Amino acid sequence: SPETPLPEWWEQLPDDRPLVYVTLGSSGKVDLLPDVVAALAGLPVTAVVATAGRLSLEAPPDNVWCTEYLPGAEASRQSGCVIGNGGSGTVHQGLAAGVPVLGIASNMDQYMVMSCVTKAGAGILLRAGKTTRAKVATAVMDLLENADYRHQAQKLAREFAQLDPACEFPAFIEAFFAGRLRDISRA
Repeated sequence: SPETPLPEWWEQLPDDRPLVYVTLGSSGKVDLLPDVVAALAGLPVTAVVATAGRLSLEAPPDNVWCTEYLPGAEASRQSGCVIGNGGSGTVHQGLAAGVPVLGIASNMDQYMVMSCVTKAGAGILLRAGKTTRAKVATAVMDLLENADYRHQAQKLAREFAQLDPACEFPAFIEAFFAGRLRDISRA
């Protein structure tokens, strides 16, 4: 999550609709961002979009607020769902906040991450090359209206909160090189 303050307009965001946090990050297909924004324009949501300085969205719809960067962890905590490229950073921010994720994946690692999220029932994977405005709109409304997604994301958030990477990662590495990976309960 970038060390950046919330934009001045953050306190002006309406609170009568679910908040959707959008960022395609540094490796997502930024050319899809206008279509994602257009899909959100017709939905009963307020969207906050972080462009990572990769694209300027001229005259966004009334329900869409744009900036170059947002503190992703904070934006995720206040959102009803997170839309990203499916990469581990934004996915982790959303799931750690107990928020379901829509991943619009274009790279293999993004597909792999989102495949796990989808299998866990905490999000939806769309392939960047086959994404349409209608698919984005349908996925967002499904994530917001189907409580199962939020329940599964909250379950993962509780599991994340119990992890101690400073202890568990060295144990994982040691077990890996010793050939006893099955001895690690979270491996």
